Amino acid sequence: MTTPTRWPIYRSVAIFTVLFSSAAVAGGLFGNRGAEPVPEPSPDLEVEAVAVEAPPAPEAPPLFADGLPVVLEETPEGLANLSAQGCNACHWQSHDDWANTPHASAWSDPEYVEALARVGNTTACRSCHLPLANQHHRIAAGFVGGDFTRPQMVENDIWDASLMAEGVTCAACHVRDGVVVSTRAAPDAPHPVAVSNELHTAEMCATCHQLTWPGADRPFYDTYGEWKASAYAAAGISCQECHMPDEPGASAASRFAARPSHAFPADLDRGLSVLLDLDAPEAQRGNPFPVRVRLQNTGAGHHIPTGSPFKSYRVLVAIEDLNGERLTPATEFVLGRTISPEPPWTTLSDNRIPAGGEIAFEHRFEVSQKKAAQQAILVLRVVRAVAGSGGSLDDSATILERRLPIAVL
Repeated sequence: MTTPTRWPIYRSVAIFTVLFSSAAVAGGLFGNRGAEPVPEPSPDLEVEAVAVEAPPAPEAPPLFADGLPVVLEETPEGLANLSAQGCNACHWQSHDDWANTPHASAWSDPEYVEALARVGNTTACRSCHLPLANQHHRIAAGFVGGDFTRPQMVENDIWDASLMAEGVTCAACHVRDGVVVSTRAAPDAPHPVAVSNELHTAEMCATCHQLTWPGADRPFYDTYGEWKASAYAAAGISCQECHMPDEPGASAASRFAARPSHAFPADLDRGLSVLLDLDAPEAQRGNPFPVRVRLQNTGAGHHIPTGSPFKSYRVLVAIEDLNGERLTPATEFVLGRTISPEPPWTTLSDNRIPAGGEIAFEHRFEVSQKKAAQQAILVLRVVRAVAGSGGSLDDSATILERRLPIAVL
């Protein structure tokens, strides 16, 4: 059976180190071998004391060794439950950051619901938006004819309604085999903690942010692949350095002065440079007023936009008066990818901006002679839209805006 493939994850290997003393070996740790007694050392023998370094703590098992969704059948000792609510008492800053992110609303987000309907409610999407098997009321036991839009669903005995409501919840990344997984050791924690270097890596993010549909010409989600081909990857700058930066303010459970942000910032204003080129800062009524726009990806280690092929950015440019009324119709330029309407979702066009790349366009505006001479604003707005959802173009949907004062003569 063919399955959607994800970018391979370079998983940590669990290493267990054991120290054996000579007495333990001679005394029969591996059974009685009839070994000769160990002679007592001579009283005249000088023995140099050598400090023995304690063995390193074993690393946590690979976080997604069996793919998604992850089955959690054991709650770590010291925790009341697997819900993010149980983490909130001590890790309240991380919880509050997470609670306002798309991760927390991954299952209920309207954009996801729209996209899921377009791909036939496939479990390939549900397994990332609900990454724990415990979050699925029914779970796929197979697929009719290998078609991932036709799963054979069965009842799930470990379904947890509270966990389902939490989307990509804390336990999805931080609980495995009855142990809390972290990037740092915490010997005084009230629950068992295992350190996993995998949490630091871009490959960790690739588990959900990289997906190739069977038979497709390009990955359906290619955020990890875009990063891998960028100068950011070459410089060793991981996803976490931009999207989980260290921030001051230790939570009640931490003795460290800083912790990774769980707000997962993704501010387009930090990633996109908008350069405007005019012949003059005045628009003469009745005459063409050329505006040249260059959009540069100067801060994102992946394409702008990235992720779902159903998501696009609509760049709107217009001349407005000081009250926000348009003096010219807006011109629109769409950044995005279009795909075929059916699996395997062949790419038809793609004008997104790769890391370090740019795109340019020009438009000639003309202010009517019937308009009064006045001070005005050249306004560029970027609006996020989702194919099929009738994305709104009002100001509340604006994710980036640039304003340049001009005069209308």
